[in-house]
Amino acid sequence: MQSLAACSPLQHSRLTIGRIMLLVVVACIPGISMATWFFGYGLIINIGLAICVALALEAAILTIRQKNVRLHLADNSALVTAVLFGIAIPPGCPWWIVVIGIFFAIVVAKHIYGGLGQNPFNPAMCGYLLLLLSFPLEMASWYLPSGSLLEQQSFNPLSWSGLQQSMLLSMPFLAVDSISMHASIDGLAMATPLAEFNMAGKSALLAAQESGLSIFARTSGTGWELVNIGYLLGGLFLLYRRIISWHIPLSLIVTVGLLAMFFYAPGSSAAYGTPYLHLFGSATMIGAFFIATDPVSAATTNKGKIVYGIVIGCAIYAIRVWGSYLDSIALAVLFGNFCAPALDHFCRPRIYGHGRSKELGS
Repeated sequence: MQSLAACSPLQHSRLTIGRIMLLVVVACIPGISMATWFFGYGLIINIGLAICVALALEAAILTIRQKNVRLHLADNSALVTAVLFGIAIPPGCPWWIVVIGIFFAIVVAKHIYGGLGQNPFNPAMCGYLLLLLSFPLEMASWYLPSGSLLEQQSFNPLSWSGLQQSMLLSMPFLAVDSISMHASIDGLAMATPLAEFNMAGKSALLAAQESGLSIFARTSGTGWELVNIGYLLGGLFLLYRRIISWHIPLSLIVTVGLLAMFFYAPGSSAAYGTPYLHLFGSATMIGAFFIATDPVSAATTNKGKIVYGIVIGCAIYAIRVWGSYLDSIALAVLFGNFCAPALDHFCRPRIYGHGRSKELGS
């Protein structure tokens, strides 16, 4: 009778890497939908272009490295990188901005280090930071579309900028109306609400409710808050499906909230912003649930994840309040990536039975 080779029992999961990455993209849909509703279809154009360029570059690099292109594209890691990168960059930016950023993210930040699983830094944030340092004006401006611009300006609708502008104009943003526009204005741009400290006194959601406006109306001024709530819901979905753990998001959000609460002084000249504004007036939620939780570049031990989230949260608040860059997520996450190996080393769990064996030996 032929005996069967026995092996140790293994726990298998139905979730492959490709399926996990797809669930991450699905979790981004609520936030993307809100951003598209308020800011227009320019965000969708950025994401679509980023996906096409990322997949093409991924296939080209895999071919050069003599890897199985179909097998490695099926992990959908390039897809997630492209989606997160497309979300991060402002709608209406030139097409070459997207191409340069994705090239750096896929080729330099990912494949030069050996590909998926070996990159020490988050590829999407590496591409974003390159653009932020190289093209600060284009990366710091979120365009405010208005229907009057289409009537007053002459542009080529077949060009990339004309296509994005026409898409943006089809979805009026927030509280911009035709009265506030002037014929001599070529366009308007803004940073995130965190840059507008005059908004720190009251939540736009509460203001819309008091004024009788629907919080989902584009004229209510609640766009950034609802976008963050959308990403919060997507993050909770990832926690429910156990794609990510609670350690990094919770420690990061609590750290940012506590620091904002500690340093906020109503009525003082130092307008640091309310805790609510820091949590829902910028990119905190997508940073906490989708970017900082990258399984490759983040800390891996439970204690390390908590310290990792605290480090990123402190960096986010410090850069926003005392630094030169209002958009601090990329810099903070990359700093956390730099600290992750040391955190895993010092926060690694004790080997089972190791301490007991020392006691018996003594």
